[in-house]
Amino acid sequence: MIFLVLLFVISLVLQGSVTTIPLVLVLLLNLAIATKKTSVFLIAFLCGVVLDIMLSNPLGQSSIFYLLILATVFLYERKFDVQTFPFVFISSFSGSLIYLILFDGRFILIQSLASALIGIIFFFLLIQADRFHIRKKSISLEYEK
Repeated sequence: MIFLVLLFVISLVLQGSVTTIPLVLVLLLNLAIATKKTSVFLIAFLCGVVLDIMLSNPLGQSSIFYLLILATVFLYERKFDVQTFPFVFISSFSGSLIYLILFDGRFILIQSLASALIGIIFFFLLIQADRFHIRKKSISLEYEK
């Protein structure tokens, strides 16, 4: 839990000050896909509010976007196997593309591709970290059952 809080703080600081790649969105998507828990919605709302304050955007703009993207992922969960690398790539790429279009990003395609690659790397690391965990596994992938 502390590790996830630290990751969200780092991604908020990086997205708010250094880069325009939507790192928070990629982290939220990976967390939602890996855990399949609806508590991600609360985290998305809080991260969106903090990011809006840091970037001086209208309050709630990022939160609504994050909540809509996560709701879309949870809707697709019933039809598709979402815990795969292609789904993580497509959802990260399309979510980042829409985010950058709505929030006036520059070099939209390159940044979307970079965020999709970061999403795949993070998803791989998230799965590997959960396998080395001493307690009971908290992430159960569909193909491992």
